[in-house]
Amino acid sequence: MWKRRDRDLPAGEKTAGSADLERYLLNLLSRGILPAAKVREKLAARGASPEEADGLILRFEEGGFIDDRAYAVLFADSRPDWGPIRLRDELRRRGVSSSFIREALEDIDEEARAKALAEELASRGLEAEKIIGRLLRRGFSFSVCRKVTERACEGEG
Repeated sequence: MWKRRDRDLPAGEKTAGSADLERYLLNLLSRGILPAAKVREKLAARGASPEEADGLILRFEEGGFIDDRAYAVLFADSRPDWGPIRLRDELRRRGVSSSFIREALEDIDEEARAKALAEELASRGLEAEKIIGRLLRRGFSFSVCRKVTERACEGEG
């Protein structure tokens, strides 16, 4: 277990050495993939200057430990019940660049995702209006929501 050496120091005297920040970043990334913006935020909270944070992020990107493109693809693939609108908004909120978001959403089949969700909701006996509302809140476009809900409710009727 890591010991925090700065625990006994007053708040204004806490140090964030380069080696400590690097060890912190390794520990952070060992738990899972993070976008560069989130890493920058966490390093700043840990006391790193913007220059130190950018330098560490650049080194870790070159080493393949930080990859916003991979993060965007994994994020989109791990949420099969989210539509492209919600995925795009959430990735944007997390600081992923628009080009990486577009690449991650290119392979998403919005209709197939919405259809699976609509069929599941229809099998539970939900009304068409409620299904459409749920699909819209999960980030699917209205035209897709209406189309897959009509098909799902026809099969149940």
